[in-house]
Amino acid sequence: MTSIGRQNRRKFLSSLGLGGILYTRRGAFAQQLVLTPAQTEGPFYPDRLPLDTDNDLLIINDAITPAVGEVTWLSGRVLDSRGDPVRGAVVEIWQVDNAGAYIHSASQNRDRRDANFQGFGRFVTGSAGEYLFRTIKPALYPGRARHIHYAVEIPGRAKLVTQCYVQGEPQNSTDGVLNGIQNTAARNSVIVPFTPIPGSPIGELAARFDVVLGYTPVETPGPRPAIAAQNGVVNGATFHAGAAPGAWITIYGENLAPATRTWNPATEIVSGRLPASLDGVSVRINNRPASVYFISPRQINVQAPADDAVGMVQVIVTTAAGASDPVTVNLQPFQPGFFLFPQSYVAAVRADGVYIGPAGLLQGLPTVPARPNDVVVLFGTGFGPTNPAVPAGEAFQGAAPLSSPVAIRIGNANASVLFAGLSGAGLYQFNVAIPDLPEGDHAVSAVAGGVRTQTLARIRTQR
Repeated sequence: MTSIGRQNRRKFLSSLGLGGILYTRRGAFAQQLVLTPAQTEGPFYPDRLPLDTDNDLLIINDAITPAVGEVTWLSGRVLDSRGDPVRGAVVEIWQVDNAGAYIHSASQNRDRRDANFQGFGRFVTGSAGEYLFRTIKPALYPGRARHIHYAVEIPGRAKLVTQCYVQGEPQNSTDGVLNGIQNTAARNSVIVPFTPIPGSPIGELAARFDVVLGYTPVETPGPRPAIAAQNGVVNGATFHAGAAPGAWITIYGENLAPATRTWNPATEIVSGRLPASLDGVSVRINNRPASVYFISPRQINVQAPADDAVGMVQVIVTTAAGASDPVTVNLQPFQPGFFLFPQSYVAAVRADGVYIGPAGLLQGLPTVPARPNDVVVLFGTGFGPTNPAVPAGEAFQGAAPLSSPVAIRIGNANASVLFAGLSGAGLYQFNVAIPDLPEGDHAVSAVAGGVRTQTLARIRTQR
C-alpha cells in the first residue's frame, strides 16, 4: 500500500469524525417541526418475519433476482421533539408488493405475491438519526391509498406506529386512515413526493420521510444499569445484526455511558494497546474484553476481540452502575461490509484524495463521480484474517493483506483489486480500478469467506 493509500485512510477517518458534528446541532429545526401522527398498525404486520430483515427489500439474502416494481430509495431522519437526531432508533417498514400483496398469510392477492420481494425491513439509526431503505413504490391495495407502514422504537419508550403516503395520488383524498388525521399540518407531514432520480437508467425514485417523535429522549447520567437493546448489537458498517472477531461493531441501548466521547489516542492507547474501557464503560463479547472507541448514553462503538468461537455468544456492557443483562449475538468468522457515505454511496476516495460521489453528497466536502480506470480506495470491516495476522485490540497502521482473496464487483463487472487488507485496527482497505462502465449508479459488492457484503452499497460513475 502506497503513502497515498495511508493519506486517504487518514482523510477518510477524519471525514467520519466530521459526520457526527454536521448533524448534532441542537434544536436547529425546533420552530418548524410537526410531530408525526400515530396511525393504525393495520392487520398485516408480518405474522411470520422473513429470514432476511435488512434494509434492502428488493433482494432476499443472496438471491440474484430482484423484486418487480418502481425501485425507490426511501430515506429520512428520526428526530425528537426539539429537532435533535435520535440515535439507536429501530425503524421498521412493511408494505405491499407490486401485486398489492403483504407478506402475511391473510393478505389479499397473496396468490400473486412476488416471492422476490422482502416486504419488511429494519434499520437502526446512527448518530445523525438517518435511516435508508431500498424498496418499491407500493401498489394500490383495495380501499386504500398507496402507503408504507412504519414502526419506530427506542429502548424504554413507547413505539410510534404510523404510515407514509405518496404525494399526488388521487386516493389520498378518500383514504379513511389518512383523513382520520384531523390536523392539516400533521396530515400533510405524512404525504411525501416520490421523485424520479435524475440520470437513473432504470427510473429509480427517491422519497424522504422524516419521523418526529413526541418526546425528548433523556440522556442524563445516573446510577442506572446499562440496557443493551435486543437486536442492538450490529456490524459497524452494515448495521446488520451480529459480529465478527476483530470487526468494528455498534451497540445500542440505554444508560450505556455517563458521557459522550471517543478515546484519546495520546493518553488512552498505551504501549500499543487499545483501551478496554472509557470512563468506566467496558464491553465483553463471549467473556472477552472488547476495545472501546466511542461511548454515549445510547451508543457504544467497539472493536470485537479475537475469538475462534462460532455461533451465539453473549454481549455484556458494564458501567459504574453494574453490568447489563446479556444480549445474545451471532458471532461469525466473516461479516464483511463497506462503510457508506449518505444515500448508501460506498465510502470511496480517489488516489489523488478526492472523495467519490455525486456532487453535494457530503456537506462542506467536494465529491465527484468516479471515472473508468480511476483507482479508488474503499473501506470496510469484518473481512476476516490477514497474513501476517494483526491481533485485535492493538494499534495498527500499515498493510496486512487478506489471507484469502476477495472478489469485488462494481455494476456487472469484476473490479481489479490492487490491494485488499487491513490498514488500521479493524479497518480494511481496498484499492480497486473502476471498470469501463456507463454513467450512473452501480452496485458495489464483495465476497469474503463465502459471505457477501450489504446489497445497498453503490458508486456514481461518469465518463
